[in-house]
Amino acid sequence: MRNFFRAGARCARRRSGLATLALAAAIVTALPAGLAPARADEPYLVVVNDAPPFRIIENWGGDSGYAGAYIDTIFEIQRRTGIPLEFRHVPFARALAMMENGAADIMLGPNWSVERAAYMVYLDASFPAETKVFFAPDGGSDVESYQDLKSLRVGVLRAARYFEPFDSDDTIQKITFDTYRSAFVAARQGRVDVVIIPERQGKYLLRQFGWSFTASSFRVPGTPSFITISRKSNLIKKKAKIEDVMEQLNQEGFFARLLVTYLE
Repeated sequence: MRNFFRAGARCARRRSGLATLALAAAIVTALPAGLAPARADEPYLVVVNDAPPFRIIENWGGDSGYAGAYIDTIFEIQRRTGIPLEFRHVPFARALAMMENGAADIMLGPNWSVERAAYMVYLDASFPAETKVFFAPDGGSDVESYQDLKSLRVGVLRAARYFEPFDSDDTIQKITFDTYRSAFVAARQGRVDVVIIPERQGKYLLRQFGWSFTASSFRVPGTPSFITISRKSNLIKKKAKIEDVMEQLNQEGFFARLLVTYLE
């Protein structure tokens, strides 16, 4: 799979959206067996968890607004294709479950795995890989090597995949959380020693909360993230149309400019 979102010039662009986007007319065609039908006025459901600067959930008086580099990208895809979308904020593990059972159509940013590929189609385009880092409260444990993890309690996001052999290593004490914020709170309270998280996401959250943590010496190269479609969704029929737009965005340097904006 190709990384379509390469570096581009800086810009000052940022979008936010409402929980339900304006609905555009959908083209209804005959569906292959096994795909869930959709009415002409039904939007496709995008499930997202709060993961700034990539997926940002903002609450205003009970309503939710959606922003972030990944979400702004799908907004632009919607604008150019006319495919109607709506968003739902759910924990990461629940988003995966909804994609597996066909309750959701699109997920933004999961890494590839054999298990997930059984129920999600990965579009032929990727977001840049994110380095994985272990963060500890200032003065806490520094992870200098993989072996150091054997004596630590590590906070992880439920259902997330980081790297091998870490993901399958049962000798490491991993404590799961529904959000990274909860994991960082646990670390501040001494209930976990370190939190593993994509580096830019970790720095963004810690800056937002004003908490003092230190990134570990040990870093792990990340793997690309993707836009995925549930194998039970009839949106698969529009896969090529979406990928054509993603190629256009690549040529325009769209995603890289967005990411720079959110990290300023």
